[in-house]
Amino acid sequence: MRCIPTALCLGVLLLTAPSVSAAGDVQYVVGTSEETDPSGLLESHQHITEVVFQDYNMAMRDLMVGNIDFFLTTHSIAADPANSENTPGLSIVGMVEEIESYVPVVRPDSQTVIGSMELLDAMNVALGELISSNSLSATYMTWFIGESEMEASSFEGSIGEWPTPTEGGVLHSIVDNQREMVACMYDRDSPMSWQDASAQMNGYEVEVAQMMANKMGTHYGTHITFRGHDSGGEFEAIQDLKRGDTCDFIMASITPQKAMSKGLMGGIPYHIEGYVLMASLESPPLQSAQHLFLSADEDGGSEFDQRWIAITFLSAFIVYQLARRQ
Repeated sequence: MRCIPTALCLGVLLLTAPSVSAAGDVQYVVGTSEETDPSGLLESHQHITEVVFQDYNMAMRDLMVGNIDFFLTTHSIAADPANSENTPGLSIVGMVEEIESYVPVVRPDSQTVIGSMELLDAMNVALGELISSNSLSATYMTWFIGESEMEASSFEGSIGEWPTPTEGGVLHSIVDNQREMVACMYDRDSPMSWQDASAQMNGYEVEVAQMMANKMGTHYGTHITFRGHDSGGEFEAIQDLKRGDTCDFIMASITPQKAMSKGLMGGIPYHIEGYVLMASLESPPLQSAQHLFLSADEDGGSEFDQRWIAITFLSAFIVYQLARRQ
């Protein structure tokens, strides 16, 4: 029965052996750039050394050749394909911290405006269906690098039923009269929105708005087109919407907080902005963006649990051998 003492010795060795974490004793070198300020995310982690670059182009070049392990920057910088044209092999590991979200914006109903909130409710339902069917995610990947952070489960409580248009209201006018949705936008010179030589608006926000119009047309049994109106800037887009003679809603990277501060109403998000972690072909392996912030001590728990699994099997083996001996 030499196998029993041997199994006991193995169990003792497993318990006393130092755990090996995913991070181990690795010291990560993470770049940031002066355009953004994510330093607060790194400063409390002793296993991370921050290197600040003058701009994101310099940081991406150093990341590409392996001078730094990772690059922490905003989604708007990392996901724009134009920003990494000269630095092949870069990818987005994942979102580190959410900063804000962008929503469609309408005027609130009042004595002079009716049906505007019905339009917002209809757009919310349309967006919810686009998110749950992964159509929004697929559209996102045609304009940006990486994957969308949108998840339908995050907005289930904010999505109601398709509203019935009130005669004479904004939604009723779109469905039964003009058969067109017009959004105030502006040229952001990014995949979000940009204006081509023929003065047509293009980009992710334009395509999402068109998809919402298609969903609404299907539900209400009509054909609804979409048109983006170039207001020239964020301030001008807000003023155009408030006047009510130019557009039905705003689709211009407005946050719900800003909408509320301007006396407007925002719907559910169609985009989440935040800090993301970029890696290159030279970067060390990392299970997820959040694992960057786990030190060896913090990450050791999961490995210790795996040792207990081995000990459980050894214990069962010992019990089995003892039973056979008796």
